[in-house]
Amino acid sequence: MRVVERITGTAGRYVLTGALCRDDTGRYVAQATAYLLTATDRGRPLRSVATANASSATFQAHGATASEARMRFCVAAKEQLAASATDIVWHPAVFLASAR
Repeated sequence: MRVVERITGTAGRYVLTGALCRDDTGRYVAQATAYLLTATDRGRPLRSVATANASSATFQAHGATASEARMRFCVAAKEQLAASATDIVWHPAVFLASAR
């Protein structure tokens, strides 16, 4: 699969990280892992992400177009995390190739 965009964002008490990819058949797959945001040990208002947290969930959504996969991904995040998907950012992936 070829990465088209990177996904970062938050949904409720979770942070999302993943990618929107295009498979060999031309379909788009948005997949991400949601990590529970945990309070720091000093009780500061800033929160840290425990990447090895057992409460992380991985989910994905498929679509014929990138926009359809994005939309289904947001719905899946809302359903599986019981939170509204907020602040999801889709970062276009840029690849440079050198000509020889």
